Amino acid sequence: MLSRTNHSLSRWALGCGLFTLVLSLSACGGKKADAATQAAVRVNDTEVTVHQINFRLQQERGLKPEQMEAAGRRMLERLVDQELVLQKAEQLKLDRDPRIVQALDAARHDVLARAYVEQVAQGVPAPTDAAVRKYYDDNPDLFAHRRVYAFLEITAKVPPEKAGALKALVEAGKPSPEILAWLKAEHIEYKEQTLARAAEQVPLALLKTLAKLPMGRGLYAQEGDVAHVSIVTASQEESVDFERAKAAIFQFLGNDTRRKAVEANVAALRSAAKIEYLGKYADLAASAPARVTTLDADLKVQLPGASGVSVSLPKTAPDGVKVSLPAASAASGVQVNLPATGAQLDAETAKKGLGVK
Repeated sequence: MLSRTNHSLSRWALGCGLFTLVLSLSACGGKKADAATQAAVRVNDTEVTVHQINFRLQQERGLKPEQMEAAGRRMLERLVDQELVLQKAEQLKLDRDPRIVQALDAARHDVLARAYVEQVAQGVPAPTDAAVRKYYDDNPDLFAHRRVYAFLEITAKVPPEKAGALKALVEAGKPSPEILAWLKAEHIEYKEQTLARAAEQVPLALLKTLAKLPMGRGLYAQEGDVAHVSIVTASQEESVDFERAKAAIFQFLGNDTRRKAVEANVAALRSAAKIEYLGKYADLAASAPARVTTLDADLKVQLPGASGVSVSLPKTAPDGVKVSLPAASAASGVQVNLPATGAQLDAETAKKGLGVK
């Protein structure tokens, strides 16, 4: 038998789960009559309040003031449907099904953990103008001397014993015909294509190397047994001035600082806690500290109604200028397929293909 507290929580979260499943909504169920609330409708013996409607409307992105009244009426009808579904679920005692109880408990953990992460993130100060300017000045290859590159990309599934030889050819600056001839001689299947990529689409760790790379030279990256060879066939400067870049930098630095604050906070919690891995998970104890720095992959928070706080890094500037910032680490060479440009990369094609205004 569930306790009174757990039963109330179960009722709340069950309303969330069922209505998401049935009506693709993600809010929580109605409250019993309460003098402190403003009732909008009574569904059998339960009131749906104005506070619930307003809470739900906060989750709707882009609502204009003149749309609020109509949106509120539509939302009320959705909440009525939700309450009816919830009441029926309780009649069927679904909130006492062991699987549902587990799901409710997981939902409670998720909501509370996300709320805490948001609280930590909101306490981080915004980047200063000086920090934004410094990032711009420290990364000329991203902004002042930003370039757009044309690549010949070769993708091949290379046996481990031959990967070293292919890497050596690329790093020695062998031309693409020689690299392709080697792949054919080794009976290795490959694909080649021409694509364009801007500086911000290159992992930051590789960007300085790429900026100094002569025409015809390439970069090598390995992902499992798949090799990526990206040979520069053309490039041209498409600089971005500070005024165009500062909004993207501000957002990037803010999100990056919040991400680091969350990681540091969780790391501190781990250090202060007694964590004992048991059974088949006992071997995780040795690697647990190293995994702390990867928590941003699991804590990408975007809470409903929040002020845009997100642990994940932004992709584009919020003012419409599509100047995105690079990934924090290299993944697998060139993977983004943009319109083929051939050996000559003209400015107009680059702007259209890369979204730079």
